[in-house]
Amino acid sequence: MGFLAVKAGFSLSEATTLAFASQYVDHHDRTYEISTPQGLVRSSPTQNYSFWDPDTVTEVLAPFHFLPAGPAAREFSPRRDGAHHPWDVRPNSEPAKRLLVSALKTRDLCRIGIALHTFADTWAHQNFTARNEVWNRLDSSNPLPSPGHAHAGRSPDSWQESWVDPRLIEPQVVNELRFQDAARKIYRYLCVFRGKEFRDEDAVGAELTSLMAASRYRETSEERMLDFIVSLGMEPYRADLWRDQALEVEPGPDAPRWKKVGDAVLQKFGMGEPCQARAKVNFETSLFAGWLRAAEAHRGLAKALVAEAISS
Repeated sequence: MGFLAVKAGFSLSEATTLAFASQYVDHHDRTYEISTPQGLVRSSPTQNYSFWDPDTVTEVLAPFHFLPAGPAAREFSPRRDGAHHPWDVRPNSEPAKRLLVSALKTRDLCRIGIALHTFADTWAHQNFTARNEVWNRLDSSNPLPSPGHAHAGRSPDSWQESWVDPRLIEPQVVNELRFQDAARKIYRYLCVFRGKEFRDEDAVGAELTSLMAASRYRETSEERMLDFIVSLGMEPYRADLWRDQALEVEPGPDAPRWKKVGDAVLQKFGMGEPCQARAKVNFETSLFAGWLRAAEAHRGLAKALVAEAISS
């Protein structure tokens, strides 16, 4: 996301903020209760794995990762069984475009980054829903839970992977092609936002493809991300950076590692107590506080779009 932002005319600082805001959607997986001079601030996660909780579907998965296409999902079916589902995710869907345009109008980089995450996920998560249901099973006889793309593992999220979705008329999925299509659409939106023409989109796409090819065989997603970061001169991404700049989190740095890891795991699965934190002096003006406000604004609009999509 940072690469596309820089190419679209954002400064390196702006692109870094936008890219961090987008990536952090996958990492804000804990509920925080933050003590501030003005009172208690409670933040809700934007990623969570407690698929058995209906609130996780409506508050987290659908608004941020599996935005339903609504009526568009009934216009055609890519599935072998020809079935349709209002909760189904489709690339470049109307609700996702509305969410992104609304974010762009705010000119808030955090809000734009979050909306871009959801927009990009309509490509990565296409043909899946936020819910735990038979629709998402790659093998109908598999009795294991199937929220989102659980049966496909991490394959849909890894741009360098090719995998098979036997539910589809064209079962061979090449993620790189999906990624390139999403990148082209994102680049156009960012260029329009910056008042820049996007006639160079082929050249930008070729440069992006070259970077992707160079990092294809890196072992981890962090290493692949680093190739893009180095190419732009960005600071490496660290998920807790903004949080640590704004909060003092319990348990503190001297707490046993097992406790810190255990608390984090429980939170990811919607269990355990909220993470207690104390705001630092700069909290209200921090990027972290701005991101939290942007996430709640995104959640509110996305939930309205979800309700409209599944009822129309």
